[in-house]
Amino acid sequence: MKMKNKKTKIKKLKLPLNKMTGDEKNYTAVLLEDVNSNTKAFWEIISDNQNDIKILKEKSDATFEQLGFMTEKIGGMETRLDSIENLQATTNKRLDSIEFKLDDLISEISFIKEEILALKTSLSAKADKEKLEVLEFKIVRIEKYLKLAQ
Repeated sequence: MKMKNKKTKIKKLKLPLNKMTGDEKNYTAVLLEDVNSNTKAFWEIISDNQNDIKILKEKSDATFEQLGFMTEKIGGMETRLDSIENLQATTNKRLDSIEFKLDDLISEISFIKEEILALKTSLSAKADKEKLEVLEFKIVRIEKYLKLAQ
């Protein structure tokens, strides 16, 4: 029964405006107003979405630009880091060489001190002892300079 009622309403809507009754005209006006209101709401939503899409696109473009800038910066930092690592490797080699030479110097000083001590006990002439004391003084100065004296 309701189906027939819907069909009659549809048939009533198909009538020309001048043949419609007052109720039919009112009903048609209400439907048109509803459709018009829904259409306006739809286009407002579409318009807001387009603005949101525009804003999102602008933000994504800015973010992409920043990402490119950061990528360039990181590339430059990697290059500088490689350079620093190469300098560090060179410095480490030089420090190893210096450490090796210093170890040789320390052992040489220890050897000279032992020889001076041996000569001190075996020398009897005053002139020889004076020369030995001068050598001993020089060794002490070298040790102080190298901060090796105990």
